[in-house]
Amino acid sequence: MNELDYALETVDEETFENLAAAFLRSRGYRTREIGVSETFDGWDARVAMRVRSGIAHASIAEDWREQLRADAEKLKEMEEERNERYHLFVFVTNRDVTGQQEYDMEDEIAEEYGWRLRLYHRQDLLGEIYNNVPGLAKHHLDVNLGFDTDHLANLEELLTERLNAIQERRDEATDLDPGPTVAIHVVPNGIFSTRKTRSTADMPDPSVLSEPVSVATDARGKLKVAYDRDGGLGYRGYALLRNDGLYESVTTRLFYESEPGELLLRASAEDDAPGLDASVVVAVRETLAHLSSMGYSATASVWISVLGAADAKLDRGRVERSSTSPPALGIDRYSTEVVTTSIADREREAVLEDLEPALSELWRQFGYSEGTRHVEDGEWHGGVVGDDLPSP
Repeated sequence: MNELDYALETVDEETFENLAAAFLRSRGYRTREIGVSETFDGWDARVAMRVRSGIAHASIAEDWREQLRADAEKLKEMEEERNERYHLFVFVTNRDVTGQQEYDMEDEIAEEYGWRLRLYHRQDLLGEIYNNVPGLAKHHLDVNLGFDTDHLANLEELLTERLNAIQERRDEATDLDPGPTVAIHVVPNGIFSTRKTRSTADMPDPSVLSEPVSVATDARGKLKVAYDRDGGLGYRGYALLRNDGLYESVTTRLFYESEPGELLLRASAEDDAPGLDASVVVAVRETLAHLSSMGYSATASVWISVLGAADAKLDRGRVERSSTSPPALGIDRYSTEVVTTSIADREREAVLEDLEPALSELWRQFGYSEGTRHVEDGEWHGGVVGDDLPSP
């Protein structure tokens, strides 16, 4: 158990309540503390996330399930006394919670009260603090993670190793078609500490970027690979899922040459073919579901990378091809800043909101200062792509 994990294990109630409030704000919740409450023991606040509003509570109770049930009953009484209608119940605990326990409690609260339960536990806190807000550890727990924790350094090293293999056409990328590629990586929190005992035979088939026509899946010792085969000896893309939770998908399908000979990266869905944004969102959503089925329930780090595409321009769709296009990417390898998304919260709006900063960053790197036009406030504006991403 490392220093931060131990600090969360032994934290006192008041310190944890302050940490929980800061954690929720870092996750995008708007919070307003209620103050002294005759209904709850401890900290509680009004919270809102997008269009949902409700009440949040934090607890270090060892029997977190009984505490959650007791708080839910008190919240129901408060809802009736104040003649208010809540849609969201947020519960933050420093205890470890399994994925199945989380799903069971979500179903129980929804059935009993009609609220959406968002349950955040120790692994959620660890992932958010390590990846996004290390200052919370120092401010609330007197744990100095520094600017580059071992965790973050290991994640960056892992990403670099994988991108090198793709560009050099090694390992799973050995027979990948030549040319520029788009790659995404999803890494669950705890990848370096999780016991790798899962059998690949029991693992889900990984989702391949850009909806290939034909996929051939191969289970190996520590991973499962799905290949996007389109005739010939090689393949146009692949996706792998390792038994430690690492997901990687690479495709050459999103690039094409225009009639004037320009190299273009398709950004928008067109002729039933998903573009960059839709491909990434759909693959990440499916991967979060796969990680959940493998027992992960906290957060995951996500990167989008463009490799070997220094001469490529971003194609935003037919209506804009006649206008003056921005300059080419101009760099042989570009990876977005890491974004963190919840493995448990796989609703379309939540994943879109989490991925929007990375997608917009990539659009800006291609010269479009406004960022992606396909995602705004957790809503998809990129047209119909199968059944997963209908336009609002």
